[in-house]
Amino acid sequence: MISAALSITTSSLVRNSAIIVASALLGACGGSVTPRTGFIPPAVELAKLDGLTSEWRVMGFDASDYGEIIVYPVKMPNTDDYGDLDAEKIEEVRSIFDRKLREAVGSQRGTGTKPLVIQAAVTKIKPNRPILNVAPQSQIMKRGYGFASCEIFASVGEGGPVVAAYMQTTDTSRFSTEKLSATGTAERGCGEWADAFVALLRR
Repeated sequence: MISAALSITTSSLVRNSAIIVASALLGACGGSVTPRTGFIPPAVELAKLDGLTSEWRVMGFDASDYGEIIVYPVKMPNTDDYGDLDAEKIEEVRSIFDRKLREAVGSQRGTGTKPLVIQAAVTKIKPNRPILNVAPQSQIMKRGYGFASCEIFASVGEGGPVVAAYMQTTDTSRFSTEKLSATGTAERGCGEWADAFVALLRR
């Protein structure tokens, strides 16, 4: 009887441990946050909005107080942080983010004389593994899912005071086609980051 009881208890412990480990792995795959790289000036103290998003905006900032809004070319500064993407794919993501950011900013300008300079970077990409994302059963542990991260800030002229900053990590969505492309998540992120930062400027 004692032996049987021990066997049942041991079996329960093993089963519960497996559930806990599986849950932990699932959670780990879904919320990969990229630490700050230093692209946004370190003196800027970002506030977390959620587990994947941080932002900061100087109190009283009004984009209409400035003149021309200049968008610098998007950077991909961390050469070892884009997985196994080749140079062509990396440039493709950079180009998409650059275009999306310029489209979101538009041609609006304020009434002031000082320019507002926007600088942005894709700081990390973990490419999706499309071959692992085709069948539902292969997606249980999200092994084929990736993510992409950005840092963006606006300053008064180049090197002037920073007036707004935004940092975000975009995870692969299960119910999407982006998981079927190595850069699908990064490409979706490009548009979302651009819109979110311009909304922050115009808040």
